[in-house]
Amino acid sequence: MNKPLIIITSLAIVLGFASALFLLKPKPVQLQAVTWLGEQAKPLPVFELIDHNNKPFNNETIKGKWHLMFFGYTNCPDICPDTLTMLVNMVDQIKDEKVLEQLQITFISVDPERDSMEKMKAYVTYFNKDFMSARAEIDSVNTLTDATGILHYIVKSKDEDVYEVAHSGSLILVDPQSRFTGVFSSPHDSSKIAHDLTALINS
Repeated sequence: MNKPLIIITSLAIVLGFASALFLLKPKPVQLQAVTWLGEQAKPLPVFELIDHNNKPFNNETIKGKWHLMFFGYTNCPDICPDTLTMLVNMVDQIKDEKVLEQLQITFISVDPERDSMEKMKAYVTYFNKDFMSARAEIDSVNTLTDATGILHYIVKSKDEDVYEVAHSGSLILVDPQSRFTGVFSSPHDSSKIAHDLTALINS
């Protein structure tokens, strides 16, 4: 075989190999709603809550699943019931059972003074029996909200027994390594969130 032919043959092999690698390389995940932190994902600080089954809800117990966390309170007149209804619709749009098995939606109270464990369990399971809720004293909850940028504060009038809680409507995404990895800001689109969760969990 003469030299030019050897060079051409070698080039064809290299180009063919490169093309195969390009075609086999997985396409990047196309996200529609989440603000994805990617390599900027950071471990959650040490926190200790209790879920509505009276089990620990902390850095270690949440490992192994994707967690979508929503912070609110059971007396909320609008944001919380609207968001939980949206989450019900979102779950209904996920047709992949493996995705659903790897996803836990958890409602965390920012009003633990009024939100008893029994009240929270009844509240979230009314929307979906698989939804979880968790609570702790407000200082422990603040460990999570401060780390994830969730704002909340109590608005009290003269009657301190009747008050509202202002809070962010964002959803926080935590990966199976217990890292804060994404944010779904409001207003929420259930179909876009379902798409993103399916893409991320399957990636």
